[in-house]
Amino acid sequence: MRKLASAVIIAAILGFTVYLLLHIPGARSSPGVKIELPTTSANEEWMGIFIHGQRVGYSFSKTARPDTGLEVENHTRLTILMMNETRTLTSHLFAHTDRDYALKDFSLEMITPGHATKVEGRIQGTALTLTTISQGISQSQTIQLKDKPYFPDALEEVIKKRNLKPGDKIEIPYFDPTTQSPSTATVKVLPKETIKVFDKELSGMRVEIDFIGITSVLWLDDDYRVLKEASPNLGMEMLPLSKEEALAEVEPANAFALLSFFAVKLEKSVPVTQKLKYLKLELQDIDIEGLDLNDDYQKLVLEKPIVIESNLSNLNELLDMKIPIGEQSRYLKPSIYVQSDNPEIIAEAKRIAGDETEARLVTQKLVVGVYNMLKKTSTASLPSAIDVLKTKEGDCNEHAILFTALARALGIPTKIYVGLVNLYGGAYYYHAWCAVWLGKWIPVDPTFNQFPADINHLKLKEGEIAEQAKVLKVVGKLKIDVLEYR
Repeated sequence: MRKLASAVIIAAILGFTVYLLLHIPGARSSPGVKIELPTTSANEEWMGIFIHGQRVGYSFSKTARPDTGLEVENHTRLTILMMNETRTLTSHLFAHTDRDYALKDFSLEMITPGHATKVEGRIQGTALTLTTISQGISQSQTIQLKDKPYFPDALEEVIKKRNLKPGDKIEIPYFDPTTQSPSTATVKVLPKETIKVFDKELSGMRVEIDFIGITSVLWLDDDYRVLKEASPNLGMEMLPLSKEEALAEVEPANAFALLSFFAVKLEKSVPVTQKLKYLKLELQDIDIEGLDLNDDYQKLVLEKPIVIESNLSNLNELLDMKIPIGEQSRYLKPSIYVQSDNPEIIAEAKRIAGDETEARLVTQKLVVGVYNMLKKTSTASLPSAIDVLKTKEGDCNEHAILFTALARALGIPTKIYVGLVNLYGGAYYYHAWCAVWLGKWIPVDPTFNQFPADINHLKLKEGEIAEQAKVLKVVGKLKIDVLEYR
């Protein structure tokens, strides 16, 4: 959804699974994050953010138009109930474009109480350099783009500049700073239609944007101002509000219950035990294009209908391997979030491993080490390994990213999985875990101290935030039918 911090949403969706293991004695409100808002002007926009008709926060945008392009500021704040605890999640975005409204640079800060990660991006030619700053430590990487990209907050200006009319359809290079996903967006302009905005009926030109498999919709008036925005599969809408209405606090008692809305409930329960060796599922109402459904333990056996078979990994079949492992080298590299080359990460990995060099035993030590090290709490942030090591708390995202950095630091190829897990038998919840290369990919779950991870894990994507965001396209749509287990 344009202007909405999608990364905050996916982080929050992933974050609440950890609460299923906790017993929180009644609701308590997390301290809010104060925002220094810019001076008001005619070029500002206040919008309320709603999920399933319930207000969860606001988005504030301010746009200046110097001769060099656009200067955009955006502040987004969400208050969400995650089990019995309310969480306030905030993002701040500052960006510049060129005269054609293509993105030149941006600075994005995402904050949840106790955690803050800043990401800066600068485009020179078709090279995008991303830099994260966390715990005072910066890490950079450069991504080669096919062309100069546009970004969500400038989309109305692009439509206006190109004088797009109903019936027009264009494809543009696109980059969303919140998900850090460079791709192509398809923009389709449809005729005006009547929409309801609160108690008013308005007429607006419908614009559909398809990006990384997620469709969002804008309705624009004759001056290309936004009347309404929607992301249908997430049940989310953004509606214009006054400043006073937008800033009104979301009371903890009225906070949106994220868990019950995004859980994928089953008609047929599954016994939740690590003794299960085989599981067969049918996935319904989703498009599998772009998903990563095949792995050494999980296979896509049919596409119509979508049928997945999973087998519990057998550690006794693994060959003896010593660290460092010289295979799968791409999964040994550091990234801006997985700082496996950081001296503190390396030192902690060596401390946990001790004198052990057998890869399987080192993996076991790391799973137990991360499980015991981190306090189980929701953070819903953009986690980096060094931040997690310093704060020693987090949900599945934090467990997965720290484990990945520690394992890579010791020479064990490791990747991050995102998908769903069935904890109690009757429903699947969005979750993140890992896989290590020990001659084959073996799933591990440091959040729940599982090596190997049980077969109640359903992988949808692998990778960091840019890949994880692609799971948003199935959220709110996916249905799961249990076909067989033993």
